[in-house]
This record gives sequence, structure tokens and C-alpha cells, in this order.
Amino acid sequence: MTHHHHDHDAVVRTYRGPGILTILSVLVLLLAAVAGALWVSHSGSATEREDEERSAVRTKNLADLRSADQTALTTYGWNDKAKGIVRIPVARAMEFVVPELNARGAKGASSQTQQ
Repeated sequence: MTHHHHDHDAVVRTYRGPGILTILSVLVLLLAAVAGALWVSHSGSATEREDEERSAVRTKNLADLRSADQTALTTYGWNDKAKGIVRIPVARAMEFVVPELNARGAKGASSQTQQ
């Protein structure tokens, strides 16, 4: 039995820590984790590029809309030619409407003072 016990002591003394396969496995897992983190951060930059492209399109659309609004507010044109409905500049429309409103206001004010 002492011989059997002696073999066990020899096995315990020859163990020198983790084997090369264990160390390599840990290194591979760490490299995979780093590669995954880099991939995630890189895919985020693609999303940022897409956001920048969408933002540029939205900015252009807004500029086009504002330009069309400015044209509609400052020029003559047809709103519905078939129905004979025209568009006139706001400033010109005010020249027609303001005197009429002032006249109504003056009539309303004189009729109120007469009551």
C-alpha cells in the first residue's frame, strides 16, 4: 500500500498549474470578446452614417418646403385653374383687405357710439 501512496505523491508533485490548452482557450475567448466589442462599435458607426444621411435628406426637404412656401406667399399663380381660383402675394392681398376691414371697423364703431 505504501507503493500506491508513493505514486499519488508523484502525481501531486508533477502538477504545475493550468495546461497550455487551458491558457490558449482563455486567450481565444478574450480575443473573441475584443473582436465582438469592436464589431459592435463599428456597426454603430454605420448607423451614425445612416442618421447623417437621413438628416441631410430631411434638411433638404425642409429647405425645399420653405422655398415653396415663400414662393406661394410672394407670387401670383393658379391654385385651381379649372375653378378660376388664383393665388396672389400676401402683401397685395392685404392692400385689398385692410381698407375694407378699416371701413367696417369705422362703421361698427360709429353705430356703437350712436346707440
